[in-house]
Amino acid sequence: MIARLLIGPLETIKKEIQENLALHLRGVNVNNHPDLLYFSSDSKLGIAESRKIKEFFSLKPYSGKGRAVVLEDATSLTPEAQNALLKTLEELPKHGLFILCANSDAPFLPTVLSRCQIITLQPPRLQAKSNFSADIEKLLESNLEQRFEYIEKLKDREEFFLSLLDYFHKKLPANSKFVKELLQAGEWQKQNVNIRAILEYLMLVMPSIK
Repeated sequence: MIARLLIGPLETIKKEIQENLALHLRGVNVNNHPDLLYFSSDSKLGIAESRKIKEFFSLKPYSGKGRAVVLEDATSLTPEAQNALLKTLEELPKHGLFILCANSDAPFLPTVLSRCQIITLQPPRLQAKSNFSADIEKLLESNLEQRFEYIEKLKDREEFFLSLLDYFHKKLPANSKFVKELLQAGEWQKQNVNIRAILEYLMLVMPSIK
């Protein structure tokens, strides 16, 4: 099997992890399962942990069809730890499941990324009550000054933001650069970053069809 790098908000990733583990470990209760090595988001991930992962995969499974390792926050891997994992990633056992989780692929070495299946997860989101599709399509053809002017005059910025999420999640593949920007913007919104600042940033990085 190939290792999976799940990119997205932690709450969305956790649901995906549980679904993968339930299937891989034969639907049993995965808590404290002998075939599972789980590193929570506050775990230190250095060379010692990389060696532990390698040793864990070298052993035969107890009751599942294979062994599973989960790094809830793989961005904590030091560069040295990432290098130490390269052979494990490249020679994962046939029934081994290795899940790395992160909110971005930026902290990882290219050699790590090339050995993983990268899956971008979209968070569950509220549906916009208003449809701004026509405005968004016009903005795609507008220059930066016109985009900023639109955001300045916009009254319902929260609704526009939701509509923006809906529009591009339908139009672009999940692993596209701008969808990743939208995922990050969703995280900023949850942290109460000013919605106008978020929208102005998105206007800067939004694709253009001019």
